[in-house]
Amino acid sequence: MSLKQRTVLGVGWSMVEKFSTLFIQLLSTLIIARSLSPEDFGLIGMLTVFVGIGQVVLDSGFGQALIRKEKTTTLDYSSVFYVNILLGFVLYIILYICAPLIADFFNAPKLENISKILFLIFPINAFGLIQFTILNKRVDFKSLSKVTILSATISGLIGIYVAITYKTVWSLVFQNLFFFILRTIFLWVFSAWRPVFMFSYQSIKSISSFSFNLLLTGLIGSIFNNMYNIVIGKFYSPLELGYYSQADRFQKIPSTSITEVIQRVTFPIFSMLKEDKVKLRESFLKVVGVTFFIVTPIMIYLMIVSENLFEILLTSKWNKAGIYFKYLCFVGVLLPLSSLSLNLLTVEGRGRLILILELIRKTMLMLVLLLTFRLNMMALMYGLVFYSVAQLILNCYYSFKTIDLSFFIFVKKLLTTVISVSTSGTIIFCMSYLININSKIGLVVFQFFVFLSTYLLCSKALKIVALAEIMEVVKGKMK
Repeated sequence: MSLKQRTVLGVGWSMVEKFSTLFIQLLSTLIIARSLSPEDFGLIGMLTVFVGIGQVVLDSGFGQALIRKEKTTTLDYSSVFYVNILLGFVLYIILYICAPLIADFFNAPKLENISKILFLIFPINAFGLIQFTILNKRVDFKSLSKVTILSATISGLIGIYVAITYKTVWSLVFQNLFFFILRTIFLWVFSAWRPVFMFSYQSIKSISSFSFNLLLTGLIGSIFNNMYNIVIGKFYSPLELGYYSQADRFQKIPSTSITEVIQRVTFPIFSMLKEDKVKLRESFLKVVGVTFFIVTPIMIYLMIVSENLFEILLTSKWNKAGIYFKYLCFVGVLLPLSSLSLNLLTVEGRGRLILILELIRKTMLMLVLLLTFRLNMMALMYGLVFYSVAQLILNCYYSFKTIDLSFFIFVKKLLTTVISVSTSGTIIFCMSYLININSKIGLVVFQFFVFLSTYLLCSKALKIVALAEIMEVVKGKMK
């Protein structure tokens, strides 16, 4: 199978996995959100930083290090497997002890019992990380798709049942917990690998220099990426955090999900091309062009219809989340570009530089937070938009040096898509004021079809390369 065929097949199955899972999770969230209050979602939002940190520590960068390593043995996998299990149980014990402190910090007594149950995901998840890594390394996204879709479906049904029956925050806890239980079980079912009773310190040491930098980077990223949850939960209220966390969750459905799919597939592919800078640069520009072409119109459309959309999907009690969602959509436009640019440094093994850039970015985020958190929620939103722009510029500046890519060529690659999206967005924005449609559902649907048709027509007229590449894949024509 050629490199292009492997890429297309990998992207295809990753898209199936990601968007099937997203549809299931979105549907379950919509049903659960109608039964629960924003405060309930805010309580879970307060724990996301601990979940994020725990997942990073659990993997410790070993997953990417094993994928990047050319020749891996059963001894390598088994050694990391046992380290993961040890870390999983240590994490749970530490966080179990800290549960009362977490509840006191946020002044939310309910968090003590919630966290003690929710944090069980760490030892559970530890048992499936190596199987997950192996399937990724083999580009076996078909098996990963089955694992994730089955886990999301069953856990979603459990969450919905508890929410409708008991109308309690525990529905969200059980949904998360059962997702990881089922995911681990299915990873063992779909992966033939089994650990051997052997451990090699040398195996751990051989990948630790690269993985350690990724661990530190991941820790810093996880803490600061959830800093808004910490600040809002601590200085505002569970209600405001519920609005923000729900808006953030919906924003990440298109932007982060598409980016993760592309990153997962292109990381092993880019790793194969790392010795050929010209091919790596060409592949990177193609990936960025297609990703931007897909993500940007989705985010701009959602930005325009945000307030009506939230009222339609979640009822009027979630209206305020629609306002925050509008600003987060702009962040979602820039996120894929920033993440994919940084992926180049990971491929090149520039762990130290990745860590330094992470420190710089998070210093900027702290400054933005210090200047805005005492003002109001809208100031926090403006600050987040500013930080996203600054982060993109920083990532691109250093990443592009590795493949001799100028910022001018990068911008030129995306310019036609910007023109097409801007034209389409302006048209439907003006139409919402010029055309009188009493039904909010009717207006949102009408705007969607007008936006989509205008965007495709503009893209075809401007001869955007990404559109042709997508159509080629759809038609099944392989060069």
